[in-house]
Amino acid sequence: MNISALLDSYYDLSGEQMNHINEVVARALLHVVHHYILSVTPSLVLTLCCRSEHTCNFYNEMMNTLFRQWGLAPLQIVNVERGVPWHPVAGRRHFNVIFTDSFEAFAEIRMEYYARDYNYNEHYFIFLQARDRLLQGEMRLIFDYCWRYQLIHCSVQVQKSNGDILFYSYYPFGERGCADMEPQLINRYNGSTLVEPELFPRKLRNFYGCPLRCALWNTPPFLRLAEEDVAAPTVTGGYEGRLLLALAEKMNFSIAVRPIQTNVIDGALEMLQRGEADLTLGRIRQTVGRSLVATSTHNYHQTREVFGVLASSYELTSLDILLYPYRLQIWLGIFGVVALSALLQLAVDRLLQEHGTNAILGARSWLNLELIFVGMPLMDIPRSHTARLYCLMLMMYTLIIRTIYQGLLYHLIRTHQLNRWPQTIESLVERNYTVVLTPIVLEVLEEIPSVQHMKFRLLEDTDSELEPLYFLEANHQLRQHVTASALDIFIQFNRLSAERVHRQGGNVAATVAHFEIVPEDIINMQLTMYLAKHSFLIDHLNEEILWMRSVGLLAVWSRWELVETYLGNEQSYQILGLVELYAIFLMVFVGLLLSLVVFLCELLSQRSRLLRRLFS
Repeated sequence: MNISALLDSYYDLSGEQMNHINEVVARALLHVVHHYILSVTPSLVLTLCCRSEHTCNFYNEMMNTLFRQWGLAPLQIVNVERGVPWHPVAGRRHFNVIFTDSFEAFAEIRMEYYARDYNYNEHYFIFLQARDRLLQGEMRLIFDYCWRYQLIHCSVQVQKSNGDILFYSYYPFGERGCADMEPQLINRYNGSTLVEPELFPRKLRNFYGCPLRCALWNTPPFLRLAEEDVAAPTVTGGYEGRLLLALAEKMNFSIAVRPIQTNVIDGALEMLQRGEADLTLGRIRQTVGRSLVATSTHNYHQTREVFGVLASSYELTSLDILLYPYRLQIWLGIFGVVALSALLQLAVDRLLQEHGTNAILGARSWLNLELIFVGMPLMDIPRSHTARLYCLMLMMYTLIIRTIYQGLLYHLIRTHQLNRWPQTIESLVERNYTVVLTPIVLEVLEEIPSVQHMKFRLLEDTDSELEPLYFLEANHQLRQHVTASALDIFIQFNRLSAERVHRQGGNVAATVAHFEIVPEDIINMQLTMYLAKHSFLIDHLNEEILWMRSVGLLAVWSRWELVETYLGNEQSYQILGLVELYAIFLMVFVGLLLSLVVFLCELLSQRSRLLRRLFS
């Protein structure tokens, strides 16, 4: 390379360099385009915007040289001219090559306009042609602009007066501090290739402790915040909390929590739009509407929105326990056998005249029938073989019936059986159930046609999805009430309830609050982390999340936080007391009261002829 000729042409204001010097610059650009841009994308956009006529002439000469060796590759050329009103030019601007001579000209391209709706980080290769004494200042302004609009992949090529072709970029996070826009040399062209392998270096591997502003709220089991200091809470756990802490450790950033108290999801997205936060997470599902105002990462957890019913609302009453072991058809059959036995007893007494007119023996015969059904010894053994065989067969029948009943009753009480709750969403709608929910869940249900006609009871004063569950626990007497939430919320509630019982000694099984799940799902939800629109974090966070998913970290955290065994009632049996068996004592009381009435009537029969005839 003829250095002296290059120096002479550099100081000449004609803007024209010797052809072989243009060849060197063109080869450097061609090397960058072919090896660093077109190797990862099929096309690019070349934008020309310069304010010096001499520099524009230089770029025109240089492009003529460049295109002679361009080859087959799609290229869109945009020329931003001075004095011409700006208007957007359509095109996919994932990879950009920009020719400019100053920051003033670069700013007129308005790259932020094209980048504002993208959910990924574009690449900007900028060829800046300016005097040596202006280069550092112009690059600093360009990098300030890039960082202001979160254009993280900005690299600048400059041509020095001594013939060096150098490449600069900026590192916003480094040992010198946060938001550092000082241009730093990253590469140089040696005449045939670049000295270093990278043209767009990775800048987010190490944040050097710089803070990321996170709009968060306490929403276990997804995210837990320790609020010793209300103004600056800290992340302590939860499924997504563990993810955030792992990212902070791996990328070496600190978490600056921006707490949200009310209207949490909408409030968090508004903070992202206003630039008050860099990211937010905590049971946020991906939706089209949210993607219009913020950028979502890859989803890292899938949950289900389901209906849940309070188990205590479906517990069997004492009378239900007595009747539950047999279905209605079986009970009707048993009563039919009782009636048939009574008729047979009457027929045997009348036809065989076993007891004649002896009223005492006749009464004993009916008493024998009662004793057989309750499994007690006979008061008087019949004399006829027919009656004896009849009693034997009746004993065998009642033995089987009583054994099955007692076994089912024991199993029923020990396993704490519940009445059958609705099994489908359609049954909830048909039975006119009322759904107790929060505004977050209402937003989801309003999108589901099958549940839009259900009655909703909205708890507006809270954003905690556990609140409807606590409401139903406190108002368990409410019938035909159900709540809707993520499956994880029901697991969390059942877990907290079981832990509360364990702390109390485990002797209050009747007070355990447990929710059962309606088997039919409302909707499947993909949970994600939202960033500010066109965030510089998106590509790197997506890589880290995919890596954590591939090695199974996310699945492990899910098992730690969301133990599905709590969906089943861990209390497998309960201790019986007067409350559970009050119906038995009620029946005994009614029997004793009836016996007392009969006894009093028999006493009065000694003085009353009418009663004497009844008891004679």
